[in-house]
Amino acid sequence: MQRSYVASIEDITERRRLESQLLQVQKMEAIGTLAGGVAHDFNNILSVVTGYAGLMDMKMEEDNPLKIYVQHILSSVDKAVYLTRNLLAFSREQVIDLKPINLNEAIERAKKILSRLIGEDIDLTTIPADDKPTILADCGQLDQVLMNLAANARDAMPQGGSLVIETSVAEIDEEFAAHQGFGKPGRYAVISVSDTGCGMDKKTQERIFEPFFTTKQVGKGTGLGLSMVYGIVKQHRGFMQVQSEVGRGTTITVYLPLADGEEQKKGSTEEILAGGTETILVAEDEEDLRGIITAILTNAGYTVIEAVDGEDAVMRFEERGDTIDLAVLDVVMPRMNGKEACDRIKSLKPGIPVLFASGYSDDIIQQKGVYDNKVDFIAKPLAPAELLKRIRRILDTWDN
Repeated sequence: MQRSYVASIEDITERRRLESQLLQVQKMEAIGTLAGGVAHDFNNILSVVTGYAGLMDMKMEEDNPLKIYVQHILSSVDKAVYLTRNLLAFSREQVIDLKPINLNEAIERAKKILSRLIGEDIDLTTIPADDKPTILADCGQLDQVLMNLAANARDAMPQGGSLVIETSVAEIDEEFAAHQGFGKPGRYAVISVSDTGCGMDKKTQERIFEPFFTTKQVGKGTGLGLSMVYGIVKQHRGFMQVQSEVGRGTTITVYLPLADGEEQKKGSTEEILAGGTETILVAEDEEDLRGIITAILTNAGYTVIEAVDGEDAVMRFEERGDTIDLAVLDVVMPRMNGKEACDRIKSLKPGIPVLFASGYSDDIIQQKGVYDNKVDFIAKPLAPAELLKRIRRILDTWDN
């Protein structure tokens, strides 16, 4: 008897590629969740350190020989804050918080971390623009752009080389935009990141900003770094250019709109640290952090009513709401979160100003329903000067 056989052949290359991408995303999500939790706890600790050190600095005379030690503590805390911001930027997509930033200073501040990131066999040089360009940007996301571009350049120079980060100012006209096919006319701050690495051919250059596209070996790269950079730059109303040649290195140029005169003025205006005599309700479940917030406000002349969580805050408000002028609420608290407590408080006293505070990443804050343009929010760690400025500004606006 003659036998017949049926063979079926299926190309599963694409399915395997998609499975690999899914596993990579799941791994990054798990790492991101861990990083976000660590950053939150670390922010609470930093709030206590920067709070007490800040109070000491504010109370010391300028000629006090111990003042320099306190300032060193504050400087170290600033570096730790920078690290936690990077953890939060990595852990979740961030809602951008635009502030005037001196681009030269931002790059110089990031230089030390970038040097550690790229390694000792790569020479890092920064060339700042003479006219000190100021942009409206989110500090954490700008750092993320620099780190991703530096990491990409490092991987293109496995035997070492040179990395140059240069800033300048450029005027983009209609002709440039028409010729390049992107960009809008105007004045831009320019960041050029140039390496002496292996370079890219035209075909690769066309795809480098695609999510999951990578030329690296399996396990060596996610293909997400440059796509994240592209997304951040687009959020900041900027655009990018790539110039590369195989064997002769790569230059990635980022264009970000310059801040106008009024925006720069707002960013550079010094505010007087004024206290007050109002009564403030503070709801914070971390005892040490609640203690330093109370100390900062009491030292500034305010009367403080403490609450250990959202439910306690509502109870305190029910007892003394007629005397309370402002509520400072942690976003994530046991028994009742900050948003729920805020809703209950406002039902008792409509219009009372509320300042939310949190050290969590922005997606967690959004889940609690408080992060939008209509609420006042301050990120942890809480520096005394910034906390006092924000509270005074809110109270003065409400009084008016």
